[in-house]
Amino acid sequence: MPAAASQTAEQERAYVRNATAKDGDAFVQHLRTKGFVDPSFVQTWGAVTELLATRPFGPKVLDLGCGPGWTSIFLAARGLDVTATDLSADMLAIARENAARMGVQVAFREADMQAGFDLGADFDSVLIYDALHHCQDETAVLRHAYAALRPGGTILLVEPDWFHEYGRSARHDRAHYGTTERGMGWGRMTRALRKAGFVRPERVYSSQGTFGRSPLQRIKAVVVALLTVTSGFPHRSVIGFASKGP
Repeated sequence: MPAAASQTAEQERAYVRNATAKDGDAFVQHLRTKGFVDPSFVQTWGAVTELLATRPFGPKVLDLGCGPGWTSIFLAARGLDVTATDLSADMLAIARENAARMGVQVAFREADMQAGFDLGADFDSVLIYDALHHCQDETAVLRHAYAALRPGGTILLVEPDWFHEYGRSARHDRAHYGTTERGMGWGRMTRALRKAGFVRPERVYSSQGTFGRSPLQRIKAVVVALLTVTSGFPHRSVIGFASKGP
């Protein structure tokens, strides 16, 4: 693994410990509730739910970079067979606690989605939600995801837009926790998907607004980017969907 990627992995493994040391039990409580109460996550998941009803997804799903497990829990609650990975044992402990509290079954595994993993190659779908932008090499991650899918399988990506890395929250997390915070605009996402072998990449509607090419839409996009960089809001997600060829 390249030195930069190895350093990133170590930072992510230590994230929970570092953040808890700085912020105390409040941070752990944040992880226990993240995704269930945060308006930005709830709104974005609404768009994901609509997509899941209209695109082929599952029933056997791999959730890469699951963090505290709320996405995995939501998928399992829909009746999907979910295997979820994270490279942080501390984060997985919280994810297992969350799943037990919610009464759903998820197979949690410790794995580094950037370095590679061996979980078989028979998944119907892969989800990467708010995790790809923490990696130095998104193409490597997507190649590993591609290898885990059966022919015709699908991938769903939900990541902050390109200007995220310049925003207040990203600057704070880099300085405070030492995490990797990058943007993952549609252009970067599409290039990485195609390099990894995926076909028919599609940008899906985001609850925070998916902007078109008209002058008014371009002005709106600039305003949103400026607000994100200066005030930290809104957290606008890019939602992408693609397939593995037959």
